[in-house]
This record gives sequence, structure tokens and C-alpha cells, in this order.
Amino acid sequence: MNQRLRYSLKYIHYLLFAKHKKGHGIHSPFLFKLITEIFISKIEDKKLEQVFLAYNKIKQNKQLLTFDEIGAGSSYKKLNQLTVGKIVQKSSINKKYGKLLYGLVKFFNPETILEIGTSVGISTAFIAQAAPNANFKTIEGISQKIEIAKKISSKLNLKPEFIHGNFNHMLASVLEKYQILDFVFFDGNHTKEATLNYFNQCVAKTDNNSVFIFDDIHWSEDMENAWECIKQNKNVTLSVDLFRLGLIFFRKELSKEHYVIKF
Repeated sequence: MNQRLRYSLKYIHYLLFAKHKKGHGIHSPFLFKLITEIFISKIEDKKLEQVFLAYNKIKQNKQLLTFDEIGAGSSYKKLNQLTVGKIVQKSSINKKYGKLLYGLVKFFNPETILEIGTSVGISTAFIAQAAPNANFKTIEGISQKIEIAKKISSKLNLKPEFIHGNFNHMLASVLEKYQILDFVFFDGNHTKEATLNYFNQCVAKTDNNSVFIFDDIHWSEDMENAWECIKQNKNVTLSVDLFRLGLIFFRKELSKEHYVIKF
């Protein structure tokens, strides 16, 4: 089956069977609070608006980047010559999920943050704007992309630590710099093997309050298989499927549950 068609059918199934986005039928008080305060929040935020403005501007960027994609990529085709604007449109997190990412970071207020897969820095900006004082490192394998990401963060006066290198080679040494990972955003090399490898390395640095966010959990059958394995991990207690994003929690006070929530 064509991958785009498969993805569309998966999304229709998600819309038909996901739980109500306002929290109806959610028995977990922790998750209900998250839904009502973050998922459906309409609070205006000037700092968030600044990221939206940067997002709108970068989407119009006609600069052409030529690069060799690493891993499975995060678009439907492996293209190695795209404008910055096209990269944003095809693979970066959009405003809807960017706002959610921003809200989650604000809500949990992590002191340590890791992003695996900077790309051109859209998700990086949402995360860093929500936690400007956090120890935030972000890894990207393509130098042309990371240079764009640096420019976006600089214009927003944000200072995450950008690390250039292949995730497979760099992750272990980066993790040595953390005692605990409070918040991790996984958005690189969308294969089952790589995703589980990164997860297993990072899970060794978690505590009760750690939060892991995975992008593109339904992008391919491979990613769905990885997501299923992650949900079943013995350390995971609560998992939340929002179709594009998957949320993982390790709180021992919670019963092991999995929710699919319309977002």
C-alpha cells in the first residue's frame, strides 16, 4: 500500500476511535489535568507568539539546501535538495503540535532537556522558548540544517546547545553529560531499530518525573512497531497517543495505561 494512503487511513481510524479531546472517559487524574490545562488550553502567550512569527517567516524561506538524508527521514520521500521552507512544511512540527510541545515544557518545567533531531530548529525554538534557562542540548546530523536552526534561535535570543553529529555516534557521549533527563524529544532517524536504540539509551537516565515525546509515531509501520515496544517497556506507566506525537511517562504512582486521545 502507498505510504501516504496508509497514513491517511490510519488518521481516519484515529479520528473515529480516539477518546474525546476534552477528557471525557479519562480515569487518570494526572492525564485529565494535562488534557484540561495543556491539550485544550487557549491561553494567549506572547513568547509563544514570537515563535509563531518566526515559524511563519521561515516557512517562506527560499534558501536551497542540498544534503544527504540520515536514517529514514521524516517526510514521505528521501529528498536531498529542498528549500528551507519546504523542509518546514514537509517534516517540521506544525503550529498545532508546536504549541502543545511548548505547553508541555512549560507545564513540567524541566531542568534538563535533550532533542534528538534538530532539523532546521522549529521544535527547538518551541522547546527553548518554554524553558530558556534549562540545560538544553539538541543533536542534528546535517550541518546545513543546524546552521538554519542556530539563526532561528539567535533571532529569538535563545541559547540551546547545538551538537552536530550522527545520532548513532554522538548520543552516548552526550548522555554522559546528564545525570537525569527530565524531558526528551525524539525526532530523528525514523526506523524501529534506531528509535528503540535511542529510547533504551535515554531510559537509563530517567527518574519518576521524566517525560519522553516521540514524533511521527504513525509515520510508518516500522515506527508503529517501535511505539508498541516503547509502550510495553517495564519502566513506562502511562502512554498517550495523539497520532503525530506519542507521550511517555514513568510515574510509579500511576497504573500502567495507554490512551489514544483526539487532538
